[in-house]
Amino acid sequence: MATSEGAREPWRNALFDSLLRGIRIQSTVFFRPEFRAPWGVNIARDCGVFHIVHQGSCWLQVKGVDEPVELSEGDFTVITHGTPHVMRDQLSSPTENFFELVKRNGNGSFSFGGEGAVTRLVCGGMTFENRASNPLLAILPPVLHVRRTEPDAKRWLGHTTEHVVSELDSPGAGAAEVVTRLADILFIRAVRTYFDRNIETASSGWLAAVRDVQIGRALAMLHSQPQQSWTVPTLARQLAMSRSAFAARFTELVGEPPLRYFTRLRINAAAARLRSGNEKLSVIAAAAGYESVAAFVRSFRRHIGMTPGDYRHFRDRCPPPSVGV
Repeated sequence: MATSEGAREPWRNALFDSLLRGIRIQSTVFFRPEFRAPWGVNIARDCGVFHIVHQGSCWLQVKGVDEPVELSEGDFTVITHGTPHVMRDQLSSPTENFFELVKRNGNGSFSFGGEGAVTRLVCGGMTFENRASNPLLAILPPVLHVRRTEPDAKRWLGHTTEHVVSELDSPGAGAAEVVTRLADILFIRAVRTYFDRNIETASSGWLAAVRDVQIGRALAMLHSQPQQSWTVPTLARQLAMSRSAFAARFTELVGEPPLRYFTRLRINAAAARLRSGNEKLSVIAAAAGYESVAAFVRSFRRHIGMTPGDYRHFRDRCPPPSVGV
């Protein structure tokens, strides 16, 4: 039976590096609300949403997550898929729509609530490049939560969030771009904290697959060589497993069949090349392991929802980062 020994192998870090390199925040919008108890807001956004508790404390309740999360001053949390959620001073406080409050006040800095204790937040929406096919976004839990009091977070979370606030206060050129890059850093560090916290204990899902010596190595091969024309038999041979045992074990741990996972990985790599340059489609298709441009275009459209040409054009007209203050 496979054990977690593979979790200590060099390929594990290489695999995590591959996932984290693929994360790029396309644009951000920031809000800086000040709430006084009693208060409550409900939020739903078709993108990643994060919150920094700059002062005070509050409760976070995410749809589909059983237990509410208590957030303290300095904490950082990400609702990875923009799932509807509620934030409030007490679990019994009524809520209003966050974006209605933004609209009512005309900008991202506003006050709301009663006359009690103050909670100040820095909130943001993060639109990820290529989120439809990015393997990292597919494996993350609905909520990432980093407490400022955690030993590792003490070294980076406070400094980075203070830098965010400083840039939001700055009228200087490039502030919007700086805070977007800082959001990149915050998100990547939060993901790394999640990996470190759960890699040795995960009993199911992608992290459990990484702990499995054979399936973990398969994932490492797929991520390090997406241009290879991998098949279930070739992967199984590399791991000294039968085809059926490999396919069943991979599907059980990862949550999808190996070739479906691999196809999404190849499309994600191709999308990254489309974003970063002007190579011919034939070159990108070949690098992604497709024998023809037509086959690549069909697969790309099925996963991304548009042709590679349309995707490249969309990249060229993407809006710049914005700051909602």
